[in-house]
Amino acid sequence: MTYGDSGSPIGDALDQIAGRLRTDSTRNLLDHWRTIKGTDLAPSRHRIDPSQLAQILSSVWLCDYEREADRFRYRLTGERVATRFGHKLSKHYLDDNTDPDYYPRVHRYYRNVIDFPAVLYIYGRLYAETDDPIHGERILLPLSDDGQTVHGLIGATAEIVPRKNPEPRYLPEFQKHIYVTLETGAVVEESLPV
Repeated sequence: MTYGDSGSPIGDALDQIAGRLRTDSTRNLLDHWRTIKGTDLAPSRHRIDPSQLAQILSSVWLCDYEREADRFRYRLTGERVATRFGHKLSKHYLDDNTDPDYYPRVHRYYRNVIDFPAVLYIYGRLYAETDDPIHGERILLPLSDDGQTVHGLIGATAEIVPRKNPEPRYLPEFQKHIYVTLETGAVVEESLPV
């Protein structure tokens, strides 16, 4: 597929991220985001077409960045995300639903997506601070009302191998973060213990 960034350093870096994605949720969301982004730095949330994401909406979440307060407020969350937290996150803040010990880490990578701006791919142990972590992947994508200034995020979180029985399963002892900066296409990687 050809996107507005195809053939550029940004497009090449995003193609590499796309090649790493293992779940339909993350692949389909990145594909749709690139389709609606065109040549803008980041697309507007108004251009998101829920009908194009129908099969993955249960894993998708959307939040606004409140710059003055330096807080992220969830606009909507899919059913799988709501189940993970025991309630819909809509109208709640990131810091309301994140373990206080992990909040600085999560806030930092959300902010990096806003500030660079960047696409962020995370692989490894997710929900590490909970009693029920998963081996999964997450993609965070910036949104912009004017095509240039990032105002929010859309993301998807998915388990790599969904658990179907109570037997122990592989859980990585790390999270790998790969950022693709949207101004230059530079790739920044970090591995963090969990």
